[in-house]
Amino acid sequence: GAIINNQTALNEIYNTLSNIGVVDTKREFYIDWLNRSEGYVRYLKHNNKQPSTDALAICSSKLKHYSKLLQQKNTTKMIELASVFTTYSTKIDLMICDNSTSKWMKQMNERTETTETTETTETTETTETTVY
Repeated sequence: GAIINNQTALNEIYNTLSNIGVVDTKREFYIDWLNRSEGYVRYLKHNNKQPSTDALAICSSKLKHYSKLLQQKNTTKMIELASVFTTYSTKIDLMICDNSTSKWMKQMNERTETTETTETTETTETTETTVY
């Protein structure tokens, strides 16, 4: 799938939640919507890392939960907002899937490379032994 920058997506979600008055500060967003401290996000930025799958899953789950509650309000504005929450949740689920896929594919590639290197080394050793 398309690679979406997790940090950018989270900023987008934060801005939306902030604009509608659900969260007042980024600190509140990290704690309430990602179950993480402000320090965690500073660490991510400083080390150019992506948020953990766990943090993303918590945010997605919370968005789904509130989307359902908003739909029950049955006003156009609340139903539109519920739709926005669902869209964000879907976006996060895709990011989780992409992260997971790249993780297991990377592990698979590393195992394949290790096996190839081992086979090459054994072949080289055999060749050298034959020469002497």
